[in-house]
Amino acid sequence: MKRAGTDSSTPIDAIEREGNLPSLTGLRAFILAAQYKSFSRAAEELNITQSGVSRAVRSIEEITGTPLFERTGHGLVLTESGAAYFEEVSTLLSELGAATLRLATYKSAHESLNIATLPSLGSRWLAPRLIRFLKQNPTIDISVTGRIGHFEFEGSNIDAAIHYGSEAWPGSLSELIMDEVLVPMCAPSLIRKGVVPNARLLFELTLIQHTHRPTAWREWFKDVGIDHPQPNQGPRFEQYQMGIEAAISGLGAILMPPFMVIDELTSGRLVLLHSVPVPTPWRYYLVYPKGKRSKPGVQKFRTFLRAEAKRTAEQTLQLMR
Repeated sequence: MKRAGTDSSTPIDAIEREGNLPSLTGLRAFILAAQYKSFSRAAEELNITQSGVSRAVRSIEEITGTPLFERTGHGLVLTESGAAYFEEVSTLLSELGAATLRLATYKSAHESLNIATLPSLGSRWLAPRLIRFLKQNPTIDISVTGRIGHFEFEGSNIDAAIHYGSEAWPGSLSELIMDEVLVPMCAPSLIRKGVVPNARLLFELTLIQHTHRPTAWREWFKDVGIDHPQPNQGPRFEQYQMGIEAAISGLGAILMPPFMVIDELTSGRLVLLHSVPVPTPWRYYLVYPKGKRSKPGVQKFRTFLRAEAKRTAEQTLQLMR
């Protein structure tokens, strides 16, 4: 049911309401008549009468108010506007046929899918989950490449990328996969026996820094209302993976999106020092070129990512309780 003041109709609905959408039969009759320069030849091809073809073409002319053919001593000839229409409609029908063929082979088509992702996200989150994607899509050969930052899709073999930051990516489509929240954590060996893990322990612990997020700790302390004297001090690591290993070894506390370390938190190799996740302005997006939007593998990967993001959100909520 539509709410008052809203319009949930599609572009096709609008076209049909305005009477601007010819039937497929009419379009086929027009295309064949233009190709053969003959209503009778088109009628034979369609297995209808010549008058049927004439009526079909006339219906398009009535919708548009524009003549498509004129008769000359040499037979049927397209008008200038008819020739332009023929070129456009021929292309559209060809694309429609190709899309229908792709749909018919959607489940069984064997194809390659090349994905780019941040190295840490790829190793910590995506790779362990790909087994579900491959079980669901055994005919897809997937390749995952580590990439940092924006790059040009054009000239590469990349079909889609999991991008971190803002959704802007020139010439591409983007879809939000996950928000990002940060929580501090450390190895349990750093917490004295009998002490309940809490954020005040961060005054005693080394703060593991991320090279590309130099102000993360300072911003986190500000958001939770803690005045730490040296939030930017501590060893720096360029990749999350290296920082995680350092934290597990007992080097200090690390500020992380919990979905990156679900296994470590579940197993107890890392423990949370604060139970309230602090959101960041950054998000994770699936981006892909506009020309790849109808590629079956891209759409299947898109569906898979949405499901995994939902699963991850549920797991994160359980960990934070």
